[in-house]
Amino acid sequence: MEIEKFKKYLKRQGLSNSTVESYCCTLRLFEREGFKWTFDDVCKWKEIQMQNHKPGTVNIRVHALNKYAEYSKARWRLKPVKIQNQQYVESQLTLSQYNKLLSCLYDDGNLRWWVAIKVLASTGVRISEFLQIKLEDLRRGYADVCGKGTKYRRIWFPAKLRQEVLSVYHEEGYLLPYSDGVIRKRLHSFANKYRIPKEPLHPHEFRAFYARHVYEKCKDLKFLQDLLGHASIQTTMRYLRKTSKGVSRRISKIVTW
Repeated sequence: MEIEKFKKYLKRQGLSNSTVESYCCTLRLFEREGFKWTFDDVCKWKEIQMQNHKPGTVNIRVHALNKYAEYSKARWRLKPVKIQNQQYVESQLTLSQYNKLLSCLYDDGNLRWWVAIKVLASTGVRISEFLQIKLEDLRRGYADVCGKGTKYRRIWFPAKLRQEVLSVYHEEGYLLPYSDGVIRKRLHSFANKYRIPKEPLHPHEFRAFYARHVYEKCKDLKFLQDLLGHASIQTTMRYLRKTSKGVSRRISKIVTW
């Protein structure tokens, strides 16, 4: 099958499993909607995506089609949608929402997911890195994981996290033996079950949650950059953006004339 060959091509390039799956889903969607691999058709499909989806989603799909064009040696390439660099986000996971999620999971006896949420929020790992972590790593105090692309980096487990997890959880092996997609769906189901807003309850938001709270405590941007494994400090700064509501409240306090 052509998509399976394309998947192997992406993996050879060192792309993460979640990126590979996202690109392949885009190809399946493109073909399922009856479009052909011609320049006219991919341009039409891009226009339809722009009418029905956010720019960020469109650009992910544009990157997927461009990767396929590269793989198939096609001569066309699509230009991504230009997005203004926003200094705010629409929603963030709050400390009260995080604590409510932990409390509900613990009360339900769902220790595996309780541990998963604790680790995600206390380390700032990417979901692809998290899926490599085992209980034995928490005992040791750190894990060496393959990060973005093929780069390895060390994840440190804070003393409080280790103490809390190891005192109640003893199941060996990977912390969550599931795929990225399954984890996202389960988080959405927890949001519905525990009446927590669905928007901020996704795997990558725990990384931003970690970044905000670490910076609030230490005010050391370079240290935070190293912890998150970013090549550029500009990328790190994106994790510290305020919500749109926060920006609105702040500007309302400033502009009173």
